[in-house]
Amino acid sequence: MSDEPVEIESKIAPPNINCPHCDSMLSHRLGEITCTVCTAVVRVDHKPTRDDWIDEKVSCPSCTKVLRVGVDERPCALRCSACETVFKVVRKVVKVEVTCPSCDRQLRIRPRAGTRKLTCPACTDTFNVTF
Repeated sequence: MSDEPVEIESKIAPPNINCPHCDSMLSHRLGEITCTVCTAVVRVDHKPTRDDWIDEKVSCPSCTKVLRVGVDERPCALRCSACETVFKVVRKVVKVEVTCPSCDRQLRIRPRAGTRKLTCPACTDTFNVTF
């Protein structure tokens, strides 16, 4: 049995933000972020996201009691007031849809800054996507 707390994904993600130096996409989080393309260090904050994180409600994984998170950071640890279970609320994993240029199939991927080489599972065509 693992001592690691159960993880619940947040329903709220920060908005897409581009690097002010090279215009490539930054990772979906708040705080100090290093651009993977130009290595610039960018401080990102978004008050509406932090306010939404504080007000976010999640269900306890053990007893399903609904709890208000009350914390403006992700990840964060919570303890259920009803059953004392400790669990973690983690960042939302953001995915985007891209279309295969050969067969028009929609592919869901996690965006990363820069150019990414993808192979379509339907037609096996290889193409590049840039964020």
